[in-house]
Parts: sequence; structure tokens; C-alpha cells
Amino acid sequence: MKFDLVFEEIFPHPIETVWRALTDGAALASWLMPNDFVPRIGHRFSLRSPAIPGWPGRAECEVLDMDPPRRMVWSWRSSDTGAPTTLTFELSAVPAGTRVTLRHAGDVDPAMADLIRSRWPVKLRDLQGLLEA
Repeated sequence: MKFDLVFEEIFPHPIETVWRALTDGAALASWLMPNDFVPRIGHRFSLRSPAIPGWPGRAECEVLDMDPPRRMVWSWRSSDTGAPTTLTFELSAVPAGTRVTLRHAGDVDPAMADLIRSRWPVKLRDLQGLLEA
């Protein structure tokens, strides 16, 4: 199933603060998942969490593109089958702080698409919590 999910949030923080929360491995672990992320094009990394129905507990990713502090693109594969999906973070400064547009697109089975659709809003709330701490 092809999907193209877009989520947009405005965080009342400077763009550099939000960028750091997206690109620092420890910060990323606190709102997304434990990882071995390095903000470098071509870096391959894993995101890990306990497995749940429909989620194997691991995503294999690669940094495809970066334009600090405005844009970062990852490939994302959360199972051993199928092609990787693409995850894009776009940041823009707005009067209220920083607009984050998260786009997750690709071709996955319908159950995985539903899981992805339900989990990103939760993760973005966790990002907000980290930024407020």
C-alpha cells in the first residue's frame, strides 16, 4: 500500500533548539527511540524499541540528505521485507517558533501504514515534552 503521511506542528522554540532535538542521538532516544544515529549523510543507523504487534521493534535507517537546520531525510525499513520508506523532517522559523513538517512516505502493508499513522502524533507529543523539559 502506498502512503504519504504529513504531520505539521509548531513548537515555541528556536529552530536551532528543535534541530538539536532531531539530530542529537541522546535527544532522539528520549523522544523517538534508542539509536546509534549520527547526523551525517550516508550514516546507517538503527532505531530500537520493544516489539509490539505489527512492529518488529527495530528500524534500519540511513541519512539520505541534510541541510542544517532546515531539512533531514532518512530511509526507514522496519522489516526484512519490502522497500524502505522515506522520512523527511523540514523545519522553518515562524513567528511562534519553529514549524516542523514530518513526511513519511513509501509502500508498506496496510497494517504497518495504520501503525505508522497512529504513532507519529504520539512521537511528536514526546518531542514537545522533551523541548519543554
